[in-house]
Amino acid sequence: MVIELIQRSRRKFLLQSSALALGVALPMRAISAIDTENARLLAAWQLPGGVYQVGVLNTVGQGDTLHGTVAMAVDLPTRPHGLMHLQGDEYLIVARRPGDWILRMNIRSGETLRIWQDEARYLNGHSAKHGRYIFIAETDVLQGTGALAVRDHETFDLLDVWPTHGKDPHQIVVLPKGGLGIEEPFLLVANGGIPTHADMGRAQLQHLPMDSSLVALHPLTGKVLNQWTLNDSRLSLRHMAVHVGSGVVGIAMQAHHGTAALQHAAPLLALLDEGGLHVVEESAYAKDYAGDIAATPQGFVISCTKNDTAAHFDWQGKLLYTQQSKAACALASEGEQVWLGSMLTSFNKPMVLDNHWLLLSA
Repeated sequence: MVIELIQRSRRKFLLQSSALALGVALPMRAISAIDTENARLLAAWQLPGGVYQVGVLNTVGQGDTLHGTVAMAVDLPTRPHGLMHLQGDEYLIVARRPGDWILRMNIRSGETLRIWQDEARYLNGHSAKHGRYIFIAETDVLQGTGALAVRDHETFDLLDVWPTHGKDPHQIVVLPKGGLGIEEPFLLVANGGIPTHADMGRAQLQHLPMDSSLVALHPLTGKVLNQWTLNDSRLSLRHMAVHVGSGVVGIAMQAHHGTAALQHAAPLLALLDEGGLHVVEESAYAKDYAGDIAATPQGFVISCTKNDTAAHFDWQGKLLYTQQSKAACALASEGEQVWLGSMLTSFNKPMVLDNHWLLLSA
């Protein structure tokens, strides 16, 4: 597993790479020397023996060298996916779909609390927090329709379940009053749209139509405030980031067309603003899979995992730069810097990062 730090400078990416092994600091090979600050990341990964873990990674920049260690690690029952800050030192980890557990973890004390999911619905890997409520993306097992579980952020009691008006809901973001022209705070849910069946786990039913969309929901009632779809129904809208300056939402997508040629040619980035939802044509031909997205002052970085590339676009969709990176996936950003997780196969028994990570405060 490799951590890469990307920084915009003189119209190109500058890159640093390091290898991390459990509890061992390994030297970092600097491809381009830049000064970096120490960073802490909440991440999830898989060990060579197959065990899944979540924990804190420390990276230390020293001139043109970066070292990394695992500061803490907690074993997980199955593969994790989304990570979210709750309050203080507490974070929430949600199982990958079809998931059946949520983990509440204190990164200072190491204390954890696991909540098991109701059998009537399975978890889709993401959550969001607004006020005293936690929202969890789920799927109704029998109906195959999207649901949003509403839980108390302290007790985690289930308070309500709302429809997401689509299938396969994935990431949820909270937008402020005035965002996308909506005159009140709201939840934005990305319905991935991939049809599945209760007896088939993650296997998608290719013969059924997809139902992918973005839905704005009132955070107190679940009322639909707006909904957007793309003309191409085989594009799955999955992960989102918000550009602070413009309020534009960037959406990382995955393509699920009937042929390899169509999938390969599909765009992987869409943008949502007050004018509507549209694909970014310059994000096409990147092998059908964007693993994550992060906002920057200029726009958005997406990780094109199968194409071994990270691509930086401005908030209007213009391609700024690309960076080659083996199996690029997890992204975190702060100001001009973006931390990109990827894979180098030359290390013995590497830690394999999962899709997402979070930058922690020092």
